[in-house]
Amino acid sequence: MDNLRPDLYIAAIGRSGSTMLCNTLTRAPKQIIFIEPRFHTPPYRALLAPQLAQYGFEIPPAAEQQAGGLGPAARLSHLLGPHLRPIKWGFKEVQCSEHRRVLDLFAPKHILINVRHIFNVALSFMEKHRRQGNESRFPPAWVQDYCLRESRGLVEFCKTLTKCGQVYTILRYEDFTQDPACRAALEQTLGWRFGENANQFLEGFNRGFEARRHQNRPFREPTLAERGLPEDLVKYAQEVEALCADYQRFFGYLPPEGSAR
Repeated sequence: MDNLRPDLYIAAIGRSGSTMLCNTLTRAPKQIIFIEPRFHTPPYRALLAPQLAQYGFEIPPAAEQQAGGLGPAARLSHLLGPHLRPIKWGFKEVQCSEHRRVLDLFAPKHILINVRHIFNVALSFMEKHRRQGNESRFPPAWVQDYCLRESRGLVEFCKTLTKCGQVYTILRYEDFTQDPACRAALEQTLGWRFGENANQFLEGFNRGFEARRHQNRPFREPTLAERGLPEDLVKYAQEVEALCADYQRFFGYLPPEGSAR
């Protein structure tokens, strides 16, 4: 893929703070992380459009049409190469079906595995769907299916990376948001400096409630009262947590099997 290799790929489970992380890592115009651009599945999805506009990287319709027959890597190079080659850049996705394809197509220099306690992942999904009026489209059963599939897939992706000798860094939401030493270590590992606008794009992505919740104060886990979820959904999230014990253990939320409790 010539010299357009991404500096960073974030393989995240949904609702792990990965959008906030992308925003924090972005210091435009020299350091940019794109949010779920689906570079490997052209044509590019609509979510990418406001990001390209924000950074002055709009793609003319004629260029888009001209690149229609190119493969994902060549397409990215043709359409965005002039903008991306001079800077540090990367992107994140939240579907395990995409992580291996990204690895094969783009060979990112650094890989971050972005995770969060699965109980809070489930709660966060259900709160988001309620606030966005999407409960009928994404009922609790959808949340459970996603958490089961993606938690298993992310563990398997890590094992795949280990088998092929690919170095990666596990980044837990709880550590990144609460521990300055974790953030300092990440800056050193990546050779990047953090920006300050963690809430960029949230309003445009219909997630303004998150921007308002965290505005002018440190990120933290919302209380159950702040989420406003009924008791039956909280119990459902607890059931999801029990079903995802392997993920919880792999990423350090549970002690290893056989260890003293």
